[in-house]
Amino acid sequence: MPDSFPSHRLHSLFEPKSIAVVGVSATQPLSWGRLTLDRLLECGFSGELVAVGRQPVESPSVVSVRSLSELSAPPDLVVVATPAEAAPGVLAEANAIGVGAAVVFSAGFSEAGDTLREQRLRGAAGDMAVLGPNCLGLVNHAAGIQLSTSGFLGRPRCAEGPVAIITQSGALGFVLADLLEKAEIGYTYYASVGNEMCLTTADLEGYLVERPEVETIVLYLEGVRDAAGLRELGERARALGKSVVALAVGSSEGGRRSALSHTAAVAGDYTLLSALCRQAGILLVRTDDELVDAVLCGPKGCRLPESPAFAVLTMSGGAGGVLADSLTTMGARIPALSEPTRRRIAGIGTVEAGDLNPIDLGGNFFRSLDSFHALIRVLDDADEIDAVVVYLTFGDYFVDKFRDIAETCAATATPTWFIWAGAPEGEITRSRRPETVIPSIGAFVRRTSTAVRPASTKPVAQDPDDQHSPALRTVLTELHAAPVLIDAGIRHVPMVAATTPEGIVTAVDDTDWAGARMVVKGDSRRAPHRADLGLLRIDITRADLLSAAAEIHDRRNEFCDDSEARLVAQPFLEHRGEIALGAVRDPVYGTAVVLGAGGARAEDRSAPRRTILLPATTEDIDGLATWAGAEFDCDAASTAGAIRSLIAVLRDHPEYREIDINPLCVVDDGIVAVDALITLADNDTH
Repeated sequence: MPDSFPSHRLHSLFEPKSIAVVGVSATQPLSWGRLTLDRLLECGFSGELVAVGRQPVESPSVVSVRSLSELSAPPDLVVVATPAEAAPGVLAEANAIGVGAAVVFSAGFSEAGDTLREQRLRGAAGDMAVLGPNCLGLVNHAAGIQLSTSGFLGRPRCAEGPVAIITQSGALGFVLADLLEKAEIGYTYYASVGNEMCLTTADLEGYLVERPEVETIVLYLEGVRDAAGLRELGERARALGKSVVALAVGSSEGGRRSALSHTAAVAGDYTLLSALCRQAGILLVRTDDELVDAVLCGPKGCRLPESPAFAVLTMSGGAGGVLADSLTTMGARIPALSEPTRRRIAGIGTVEAGDLNPIDLGGNFFRSLDSFHALIRVLDDADEIDAVVVYLTFGDYFVDKFRDIAETCAATATPTWFIWAGAPEGEITRSRRPETVIPSIGAFVRRTSTAVRPASTKPVAQDPDDQHSPALRTVLTELHAAPVLIDAGIRHVPMVAATTPEGIVTAVDDTDWAGARMVVKGDSRRAPHRADLGLLRIDITRADLLSAAAEIHDRRNEFCDDSEARLVAQPFLEHRGEIALGAVRDPVYGTAVVLGAGGARAEDRSAPRRTILLPATTEDIDGLATWAGAEFDCDAASTAGAIRSLIAVLRDHPEYREIDINPLCVVDDGIVAVDALITLADNDTH
């Protein structure tokens, strides 16, 4: 690709040898045309500059003309800084004399509701590569090109770096550039796409991802018009060993309205965008701070697998524990090191306190700092480790050695971070390793939160050939759990069961709710997570009952051959909300009762929930029920009764390890369970 750049359609846009700015005022220094011209003069552009305006510009470095047609040869690039009504004529003139690319600053097109004017502009452009309209220009620091009026470009900046920024909001794009530079990350390319009339985000992505100097592409998206192009970018970047980080608006109604009013981009479904990014290897973030952290992960080659295995190396057992807890919460693993790795570590002789992982060097670690590099190299070589985090404190007496450790961490093939806690004033900045050297555990967690992904939790059915599976011995499905709960006083929706689809139809016809809408489920202890396995159908009519039951029956048989499996039917319960009530016996904390949001939200960590530990007082139980009543609009007295009944079940059945009632449907006269699962303790644990 690099050899073909000069012939690429976008080469004249990003590396023009001559630029004409149309709309330059000789008397108004703050006009967009004059600001653009002055910026090009100040930033060191070495090519030919042409000012197109009514009066000549007094500068020996600039050729002044009244129109593009006066030029003896077409410039490589034309910048349109005129009012919107004049822009189509300028592009038509540029197209006529053979200009290859243009940047259109002018606003007042589709983003303002004037689609006809934008159509005229598009027709005038012909085959030119046009950026905009309604954009804030582009930057190529390596070529001395700053085609924008942003005051940000007049500030002192750090040297260009391996980042390219493509943004659907010109101003926010420069804010991201500012944040990156403050984090000591330079950028080389910036492009504001505006309304994407001709050139799309995908067009720019395809060009810049191939540039050898670009390692990370930063995207700000207000809408996705070309999902296939975005997917191709992620896949191409992954193949090249590069990173793509995207900040997208549109996950909220307010965000969608803002996007529509800004660049006429129709913000797509954020859930679908999230799935696309996940599959294509694009890091999707929600805030500008997260974006900076994600970019800082880029130079580390941070394409970690799901649930990555971390080695934690520290001189503080407490810090090792905090790091292990933080990483585990994020979805990472802290596995014990393999015997070969531990033997290599023992041969170095630097570890005093523990070598399993976290690795505790002990309080006298400073005596063996010269061997520290060898220890890091052992972890770098360990096949069982995906990433390493090193934690050291202060280092006032060993600053040079700590600097060397930072360089060793930066040079590993395995992504490695060095937390230099309590570093001497200014030392982290002086290290000039922002991607590697971090001041605190909190900063490390923020940094890596976009890179560490928990393992997929898609449930699978139990192996039908494994007759000793724990699930077969320890799970009571709804068909068996519901009677226990009903006996204790917890209401449960009526249900019937049968072994065949025809049998379930007969059983339903014998009830007084045969004419109601129904729910049909597969009930098998080999498939306790039936909703995730497709063994649940909601809102079924009597006419569709047989086909729905047959479908579930056949799907269940794909997963398991369970002679005790049944089909279950229930009347569909009209309700206004769902809560989840459960309990778990913990070896440390004892028995906990948990109440919170039900249904699919029960797995959402951000959803409201509260816990009480047993034994619980009357005030504890009533307080939990009152909170639930206010939070979920459920009857507090009924909820308190269900909590007490659950506690009674736990008291009467010490063999029950976990109870999960989800959901409990909120109805006018209380709460009613429509699903339940009980897990029994293994024989050797009770």
